[in-house]
Amino acid sequence: MPGKKNTIVYACCPEPYVDITFTIQIRRRTLYYFFNLIVPCVLISSMALLGFTLPPESGEKLTLGVTILLSLTVFLNLVAETLPQVSDAIPLLGTYFNCIMFMVASSVVLTVVVLNYHHRTADIHEMPQWVKTVLLHWFPWFLRMSRPGKKITLRTIKMHKRKKELELKDRSCKSLLTNVLELDDDFRQMSGGPSCGNYLRGMSASTLDETVAHVGGGACSVSQRELQLILRELQFITLRMRQADEKADLISDWKFAAMVVDRFCLIIFTMFTVVATVAVLLSAPHIIVE
Repeated sequence: MPGKKNTIVYACCPEPYVDITFTIQIRRRTLYYFFNLIVPCVLISSMALLGFTLPPESGEKLTLGVTILLSLTVFLNLVAETLPQVSDAIPLLGTYFNCIMFMVASSVVLTVVVLNYHHRTADIHEMPQWVKTVLLHWFPWFLRMSRPGKKITLRTIKMHKRKKELELKDRSCKSLLTNVLELDDDFRQMSGGPSCGNYLRGMSASTLDETVAHVGGGACSVSQRELQLILRELQFITLRMRQADEKADLISDWKFAAMVVDRFCLIIFTMFTVVATVAVLLSAPHIIVE
């Protein structure tokens, strides 16, 4: 409440007229609001950020986000009772709390998206090409993320198609299937089997007719059918192995995409929380008033 002395001399009178003007400034002290409202709100919002670091396998990722949202709602109801109920202007604390509430609600929505990506399988979903390009290459390179045994750089992004072809050629199941197909071609070229021919050449002329009827049409055909059955089983096993490898790779890609979304949300929401808090502190008249 500062005072100011004023001295006025009128034209009619030589005597000066003295008066003192007191200016009364009424303002709330911000220290109470800082330690009792802003600091708890910042702590609650930081707990929401920790939800992006929680692994989806724990099963508590969504529960943590919803619990934080409920705790922030209860806290805001208590804060609303202490703030003045006016509609002429929005209080600075009200703006800050609404921003934090929006951030926590958005984190719950994005947590649902992350869990959806993490639990997708090859039997239900097929990964679009734009998801592979954005979430498996560009975003991990921008966020400096990498996968075990796979380093993500600009060179690997540009040569992704060729690298994929080389990886397909190097698979063991691919080589095994190739060997099986070569065996199939060999069996088809036998046309009765060279072993049967050698066996028949060793027979005498008198027993040749009887041997052809029994050996050539019996034992050789049975062994050839058995080999064909074994070949079909090997082809089926190698095909299932290749399909299992492809499904495992697709599931691993979905899990890595969910991890990328988690890391990106963690960085974005951390920056948002820091910027909103600093903006509120700078917009306040004074934090500590003597």
